[in-house]
Amino acid sequence: MRIDKKEELQWITFENLEATTMVKHCFTTRLGGVSEGVHGALNLGFSRGDKVENVLENYSIIGDALDFSKDNYVTAQQTHSTNVVRVYEKHKGAGVLQKRVFEEVDALITNEVGIPLVIFGADCVPVFFLDTQNKAIGIAHCGWVGTGNRMAEKTLQAMIDAFGTNPKDVVVGIGPSIGKCCFQMDQPVLDLFEKNISFAKEFIFPDKEEKGKYFMDLWEINARLLEDMGVSNIEISGLCTMCTKDLFYSHRFMGENRGSMAGIMEIKA
Repeated sequence: MRIDKKEELQWITFENLEATTMVKHCFTTRLGGVSEGVHGALNLGFSRGDKVENVLENYSIIGDALDFSKDNYVTAQQTHSTNVVRVYEKHKGAGVLQKRVFEEVDALITNEVGIPLVIFGADCVPVFFLDTQNKAIGIAHCGWVGTGNRMAEKTLQAMIDAFGTNPKDVVVGIGPSIGKCCFQMDQPVLDLFEKNISFAKEFIFPDKEEKGKYFMDLWEINARLLEDMGVSNIEISGLCTMCTKDLFYSHRFMGENRGSMAGIMEIKA
């Protein structure tokens, strides 16, 4: 993982994905856009209260920098579900330049060239998938609810069902999100993970300063879910959004008064 820059704009690149030369991708930071105030500067979320023209310009800025097909961005309304949808050519532009068509969806997959898939985050874990043999991609929003409900696993399974993906051929990037240093949670969250993920306790640690509170490593849980399915090429950014507030928006720190970052990935022609 590295941080790339172009003037004020900064974004995250996964070196394992880049090495394939098959995709354009990034996880954005909050730097380099035109949004102002609490949305400053590279807000990519239309639901944050930002001016629409600012958000559109931000998409254009990141698109120019990484040569995304700017007319074809596809987004969805994310609700911490485990719903995965396949994106086709007919969906080009949905959610940015065209009316949004995907509701209650937290992962997008496609094997169509030239469609940048977009998921949003501001502490939740973004997971990027590339099937190098079938030339298919997926991108998933895995907050603690999604992680606890095995969203990464379900996204990969959707790719297996749709494209015949073999997990051994999959390259994965796990992007910036709240880290185990900052993700403090309580018993109800713990209960979800202990119910759904047998190994989760290996990545849950008691808070030594506050009784009844725990810290959790969402990165490693998502990685383990995918490793257990046969994925071996996984790169974890290791960047905590809450610790690095100068670079990222953090919902836990900023609440609703913030912008949204985005994970974006597109299959090259």
